Amino acid sequence: MYGRPDSDYLKYRWQPLNCVLPRFNGLVFLSKMRGKHVMFVGDSLGRNQWESLICMISASAPKMQTRMSRGDPLSTFNFIDYGLSISFYRAPYLVDIAVVGGRRSLKLEDIYANGNAWRTADVLVFNTGHWWSHKGSLQGWDLMETGGKYYKDIDRLVALQKGLRTWANWVDTNVDRTKTRVFFQSISPTHYE
Repeated sequence: MYGRPDSDYLKYRWQPLNCVLPRFNGLVFLSKMRGKHVMFVGDSLGRNQWESLICMISASAPKMQTRMSRGDPLSTFNFIDYGLSISFYRAPYLVDIAVVGGRRSLKLEDIYANGNAWRTADVLVFNTGHWWSHKGSLQGWDLMETGGKYYKDIDRLVALQKGLRTWANWVDTNVDRTKTRVFFQSISPTHYE
């Protein structure tokens, strides 16, 4: 318990007010999502959600025929009996990164290379935020590109805003929201000491 004197926190359950939240039922989910493609796009937060959903479904139907295809940036888990594909596309900034003159350029106004892989999904769950603040060896780029110019660095909140504007414009232009559900989650709150 890492020095904590009680264990009551292990019994905590989130429950919304004035509403009974039903327990997740993987078989119901499989039936409702038959023939669909769900894609999580983003960083480790999205990857954790992808893995969690796969585990919750698999626990409901342990003998189901499945197939896993791991890659970078795209990994997909298929529930073959239901024709359901659940993918994770690693794009921690959502916008593109391209190598320019041997250096990684974070292209704040481009999303085309990444976005082409997302078009086929019936449900898109996006997240970004965490990696925008990293510096030094953890920083995922060498330069930022905006307005046709390259910068060693710019204000990270300004960069995030530009990247999110590019993402939102991509969604508005490329996603038929009568057929595709789109969700977005930003950075998760600090949850460790």
